[in-house]
Amino acid sequence: MKKIIIIGAGVSGLAAGCYAAMNGFDTEIFEMGSAPGGVCASWRRGEYLFDHCLHWVLGSGKGNSMYPLFKELRITDSVEFYQSDRFRRIKCGGKDVTVYTDIDLLEKELISHFPQESKRLRKMTAKVRFYTRFRPPMDADFGNFGFAGILKMLPFMPSFLRLKSITVKKYIEQFRDPVLREVLFSMFPVPDMPALMVIMPLAYFHNHEGGYPMGGSLNFARAIADNFIRLGGNIRYREKVNRIIVDGGRAAGVETKNGEKHYADIVISACDARTVLYDMLEGKYMPRAWEEIFKKPCLWPPIVCVSLGVNRDLSGEAELQTFKPDNPVEVCGQKLERIYYSHYCHDRAFAPKGKSVIAMQFDTDYGYWKALSGDKKAYENEKRNVLNALVAALETQLPGVGEQIEASDVATPLTWERYTGNWMGSYEGWLPEVRLFGRTLPRELQGLSNFYLTGQWVFPGGGVPMCLSMARRLIKQICVREGRDFSLK
Repeated sequence: MKKIIIIGAGVSGLAAGCYAAMNGFDTEIFEMGSAPGGVCASWRRGEYLFDHCLHWVLGSGKGNSMYPLFKELRITDSVEFYQSDRFRRIKCGGKDVTVYTDIDLLEKELISHFPQESKRLRKMTAKVRFYTRFRPPMDADFGNFGFAGILKMLPFMPSFLRLKSITVKKYIEQFRDPVLREVLFSMFPVPDMPALMVIMPLAYFHNHEGGYPMGGSLNFARAIADNFIRLGGNIRYREKVNRIIVDGGRAAGVETKNGEKHYADIVISACDARTVLYDMLEGKYMPRAWEEIFKKPCLWPPIVCVSLGVNRDLSGEAELQTFKPDNPVEVCGQKLERIYYSHYCHDRAFAPKGKSVIAMQFDTDYGYWKALSGDKKAYENEKRNVLNALVAALETQLPGVGEQIEASDVATPLTWERYTGNWMGSYEGWLPEVRLFGRTLPRELQGLSNFYLTGQWVFPGGGVPMCLSMARRLIKQICVREGRDFSLK
């Protein structure tokens, strides 16, 4: 039986492990942390569960072409998906707008607030309705379809190609009302991503195909990990890989931090790509495409996450909310024009009855926090400053909430870096801006056989369904090379 070693027990590594085990490979995962999931994490503070990862999982509805992945990995055996009727509530410019997941209700809501924009809004919602029929092939890299996929997607191609070639910022600029532009940007606040990433999620939500995994992010990851163990796989926790063993131009195993060597026929990297390519492989075998993207990196901005456990019941409120404060909130040397927060009262795993968990997060500068890392006191003081500033802002929406806080936590980019190994604390790898969207970086390295990369660093934008799909495709590819029929048993 041939052996596969996988580096990283995040969603990608776990999925690859499951598919490898299904196909008769002796499979072992090496994970630097103490739990599965990687960035797909949750953690406890007293009686509260904190989480800053999965707010929704696209493709998780039964009618979606990606849904078989969730069945094959037996995620649906233990994880239920909650479908909200509201994507977000946005308060700005004197408006209080509910972003309904039902596109008809959303159209009505937006036109009621911005009747002068009705023609352009109807055009946008018509586009969303059109994409409710969009079913990308399960085995395709999203935005980079093969010939069969192109034929299937042919009716969508003119629109697809146009929407993937213009930015969110450019798309929103077609609307003349500045408050409406602010509302739309608050829905998807990533200006350089393709406009397709405004239309597609709304279509998925309308179809009930973008659900929240009950129990939180770690519970979702554990469902895949449990299946991997059931299939005969093994996970070595607290085993950080320092080096990939190379023998005669082929990957032959890994060496861990404690100096132990573990040999395998195939090695798969499902962790931070920069660490693998520059540290574990010492910069050798570097494809030009990888070298170029590291020279001019475009990362998902690292984030600061503030978690609060409060003695207050927010049941019935929209789970995700955005508001624009009267004055920007000054933290970490920057000014926050918008405040985003969410609660988890729809999931009783997070707090006792009558209480709530509130999560707030914002983009930040990695260098700012790195500069503080040498002075623990200054670092902790800045975390307290962030906590106090955001709670003060939240008081304008939830008066008295400051005195109701029973537990709190502040995670910085250095926290993400420490627990996941992700370069510069970027929780989702490359930002899928227009120039990168649909692009897949090389999964193999020239001059090094039996080594593969998978996960969010290979496909800009990442996301759960793509990580699952890419893992499946990779093991299918390995099976072809090994002369095996791909199996789901």
